[in-house]
Amino acid sequence: MACVKVCVPATAANLGSGFDCFGLALGLYQTLKMEEIPGRVIRISARGEGNSVLAKNKTSLSLKAAYKVFEASGYNPKGLRISIVNNIPVARGLGSSAASIVAGALAANEICKRRLPQENLMQICSDIETHADNVVASFLGGLTICGHEKKKLIYRKFFVRYGLRAVIAVPLNLEIKTKEAVRILPKKVPFRDAAFNISRSAFFISGMLTDDLEAVGLGMSDRLHHPYREKMIPGLEDVFRAAKKAGAQGVSLSGSGPAVMTLTHRYPKPIGDAMKAAFKNIGIKAKVMVLDIDNKGARIIK
Repeated sequence: MACVKVCVPATAANLGSGFDCFGLALGLYQTLKMEEIPGRVIRISARGEGNSVLAKNKTSLSLKAAYKVFEASGYNPKGLRISIVNNIPVARGLGSSAASIVAGALAANEICKRRLPQENLMQICSDIETHADNVVASFLGGLTICGHEKKKLIYRKFFVRYGLRAVIAVPLNLEIKTKEAVRILPKKVPFRDAAFNISRSAFFISGMLTDDLEAVGLGMSDRLHHPYREKMIPGLEDVFRAAKKAGAQGVSLSGSGPAVMTLTHRYPKPIGDAMKAAFKNIGIKAKVMVLDIDNKGARIIK
């Protein structure tokens, strides 16, 4: 019987101005082992972050993605045993659901002898997740840009230079569901705010490609989602200010939050400590992670 193990990185999306199109893969992982077993049984086990909330039945995102791949491949699996070890905080803006979907799809494609090309797998995962930014970064690694052209997923990947690290403050007693974070956004935004984000997203990509952290910092400013999601995270502006005072060039929500992140070559500990203290001042306990950027993306573990 076929058996495969995959490793998929966490991701930060939006990164400030790149709403729904920028993604960054992080050195924090979910691993999934999938084994085809006799009979028509499905067995799912999970441990690690979010163990109590990760579905272990037919509603599992990993299982849903796997069966979409099997269906598209014309493959009829026997039973499945899936074992998940998740190190990605759930409902904190670090792409845990995208990682689960990508892991299930990638493993299933290995089970059925790689019948689907990567672009088909990514399209399937994007359709399930509905937000492609995390999916693309999780699949490809590095810094990614994505969008759609006539419903077809389009994307590009950029290698991120070594030494750049993400400093992330993750609230432990505050979570935000993506659906809630989307629901709070307006249907229309002022023209000047759209123009602001276009300029800042250009600064962000320019800074990432030229190792110019000042430009990256400018690019982490946002007017399309931060002002609205701030209402869901008490004291968010205090956390932003504390990070900048400690040496951060720019600060943003990671995805829809509540995790807050910055990118830096220097001062990771002072910045992290400042964000943690700012959260504590408003009654929110947070942990700090300093993560490398993952340039490899999802991969098979031999």
